[in-house]
Amino acid sequence: MQMKEQVWNESFRPGIISSTRLYFQDLFVGAKRMSRKDFWWGYLGMTIFAGIIMAVLAWVITKMPVDDFYWSSILGVALAIVCGYYWISIFTAMIRRLHDRKMHGWWILIAIIPIIGNIALLVLLCLPQRNFGNRWQKEI
Repeated sequence: MQMKEQVWNESFRPGIISSTRLYFQDLFVGAKRMSRKDFWWGYLGMTIFAGIIMAVLAWVITKMPVDDFYWSSILGVALAIVCGYYWISIFTAMIRRLHDRKMHGWWILIAIIPIIGNIALLVLLCLPQRNFGNRWQKEI
């Protein structure tokens, strides 16, 4: 009998690789849950992965000749796409993390409030999961 890699949409052993894989797997999915460990490990992994790619693309753009508009624009678009995928992955992971807290994804909008909203969202993302009566059941 082969063991599943994921139980309840969580990694067996949350770590930087397995949790970052969850970020990629559920990149455009918000209607699930994500454990606290998977969220923070995946956040670290995605930040490192996207940061390296964006740094390389930005470095290549700065080393190109000034009159080479074609390739610099292609690399600029690639940089924008990587940045967009990074922010989409973080946004949907925050929604999944709030679902694990038995909260609606709309709570992410609390970050609109300057300073206090960002602190409140950070606290909500750090709190443990709630299972009793949670609308987003754990998948087996």
